[in-house]
Amino acid sequence: MFCRKCGSKIEDGAQFCAVCGASVVPDDQAQTGGANPSPVDVATPTGSQQVDMAAEAVASSPKRSKKPFIIAAVVVALLAVGGGAGYYFGVYAPEQAREAAEQEALAAKHAVRFTVSAEGWDTSAGASRLPLHITGKEARGKKVDVVRYVDSTGAGVELRRGSYKAEVAASPIAADGTIYAVPGEKVDVKVSKKAEGKKSIDAGNVSLASVEATEVTDDEIAAAKKYAEEDAGAKKAGFSFDADALAQTATKRRDDAVADKQAEEEAKRQAEEARQARTIDTDYFTMVLPDWFPIDDYEVTESQASGSFAKWFRVHRTGADQDDHSADFTIIVHDNSLGGFGPVFFRDLGKTSEGYSVWLSGGSAHPVEGSYKLEADDAFGMPVEDYANILASCITLK
Repeated sequence: MFCRKCGSKIEDGAQFCAVCGASVVPDDQAQTGGANPSPVDVATPTGSQQVDMAAEAVASSPKRSKKPFIIAAVVVALLAVGGGAGYYFGVYAPEQAREAAEQEALAAKHAVRFTVSAEGWDTSAGASRLPLHITGKEARGKKVDVVRYVDSTGAGVELRRGSYKAEVAASPIAADGTIYAVPGEKVDVKVSKKAEGKKSIDAGNVSLASVEATEVTDDEIAAAKKYAEEDAGAKKAGFSFDADALAQTATKRRDDAVADKQAEEEAKRQAEEARQARTIDTDYFTMVLPDWFPIDDYEVTESQASGSFAKWFRVHRTGADQDDHSADFTIIVHDNSLGGFGPVFFRDLGKTSEGYSVWLSGGSAHPVEGSYKLEADDAFGMPVEDYANILASCITLK
């Protein structure tokens, strides 16, 4: 049986359509309380009539409602959306957030601080910063090959997570012009995930030894000046210096040191020449007279006695004051065959390795007024005995 209103199939015994809710009880049954008509009152349609009635019912019945299908589609859609939302908020979105946070962490730069020791180098006093050549690879895969500058506290470098090597590119220039030797060692620098949240990372030690001023080369000064000029971030970091002025200071410091060294070497040369001039060197002894002794006013002569072995090495004044014999002296080398004599001063200096005796004598005297006695003359303003002792200390026997 089918509903007369919507055409939906109705189960046997039902009084209402389950789809549209219309009553399925015939009108005459509804009026009589639902009693069945007698078999006499109801005529059974013929076959052709049944066909016509069915065609009429089909033609007059409305189309089946789409509402149940729409409701089902909405429910399916809601389920699909609910499942997608759960995946998005529970899996996809958190994963994307984690990936974004990781990329942000990889892109973040971290302060890297070196411990630099270099006597006299102070960037707060006008020195140039230290250039460091840094190579390596960031954790995100990017290669790094840059020059960065640090001040005398070791600050100035920022790096992303990764592994690097740092080496000194050139010497900084101290305010007084000091140039430093460039060390050949490289410092390993690793910036790990642990760097996050830290104020700075300790990158290791860099030790710079100053170059002796006289040994500084033009190339070293030129390299230091070049890197100082290329330090574009110095002013932004709070440092102000004149690279050209620093290079000039370094050059002057080197040139002054070279000049001083040359003057010192010349003074030593002259001193050695003067020492050689004051040196009496023989096969038996060597005597180096004091630097105050006016050797240019004296002459050294050698003589030898006949009949016995004896040599005299006489040092006597010449020139305008040749009559002043107060400082004259003689060194005598003999084989112990000489007798005694009475000079103003006398010293027995001992024997040489070959057994020869060496004596020192000399001085002059003047008569004491009113007597027949003689009085020793002072030598160079000092008592003659003191003078004799000084002379004796200047002689080395062979």
